[in-house]
Amino acid sequence: MTWNKRTGIAAVAMAAATALITGCGAGTASDAAGAAPVAENKPMVDKANWPKATPERGLAKGLSLPLETYMQTYQDTVTLDQASRKLQEKCMADYGIAMELPLAGVTPPPNDNDANMERRYGLTDGQAAAQYGYGLPEVLTRQVRQKMPDLTNEQVEVLTGHSKPTAPHKPGVATAAEPAPESYKGKKIHPGGCYGWAKGKLKQPASEDLEFVSELNGNSFTQSMQAPAVKQALSAWSQCMKTQGYTAPTPFEATDIVPHAEGGPASKEEIAVALAEIDCKEKTDLVAVWFAEETKIQKSQIAEHQPKLTAARTRNTAAVATATAELAG
Repeated sequence: MTWNKRTGIAAVAMAAATALITGCGAGTASDAAGAAPVAENKPMVDKANWPKATPERGLAKGLSLPLETYMQTYQDTVTLDQASRKLQEKCMADYGIAMELPLAGVTPPPNDNDANMERRYGLTDGQAAAQYGYGLPEVLTRQVRQKMPDLTNEQVEVLTGHSKPTAPHKPGVATAAEPAPESYKGKKIHPGGCYGWAKGKLKQPASEDLEFVSELNGNSFTQSMQAPAVKQALSAWSQCMKTQGYTAPTPFEATDIVPHAEGGPASKEEIAVALAEIDCKEKTDLVAVWFAEETKIQKSQIAEHQPKLTAARTRNTAAVATATAELAG
């Protein structure tokens, strides 16, 4: 349902190292095979394509759940990632290794944080549904090609703190990497390599912080589905869908009526289902009812876990401030 930012922070050098470990060299794509090159004179990082903090149109326009205050935004994630990449490049240069990591923020997700308000309760944007059905705009599915640094085995050890794993002997069976030597050309290797050093410099928020907020976010959604008001609204929505010729107990089953063809445009049938789903939500007030019930649940969660949530937010804010200063310096 959401784009998980916990993976975003770790992507800093690990994305590069993984590509290097699996044999990708300079000039190869950092994303999926067949990724599109960047058009000439077009910026690699286009913030205009980044997700908005809150939906700007549709039935979820302006909606923001209480827990979003404690979530890491996409802009936070990019700031941390890019600052860490800069520090890693600086660290590698101290070993006499010139390296340029791919830019962060090139391929944005469809939602700003783990709440995923745009589709938390299913489709809410009729304008987008009329064009893409259940799919996403091309700008959010296009993978941008970036060059990966071409490092030797020893240089990978400096970057990651461990060796490249050897090629797996069996398909799908990864071979564990060995710890890096203590030094590289007489200079001590940092614990965790330059990646670990950069992470420590930024004092990045612990994964436990992000996981805790994400867990509460998932729990509130699950609990909200059991709220009597939501059940009643879902039943009304399902009945509305039947009047339009579709059977689905919740919006999440509606996606199975006419599955979206991956990589292709939405069919007329898919678009018809998508628009019917949104029309029925508007008629039954489903999104407003659901949002109100989940807001109550999240406010209760925050009251119960206020000290832990505040501490997590403080750590994230401090890390982003440090990263912002690093990028400005």
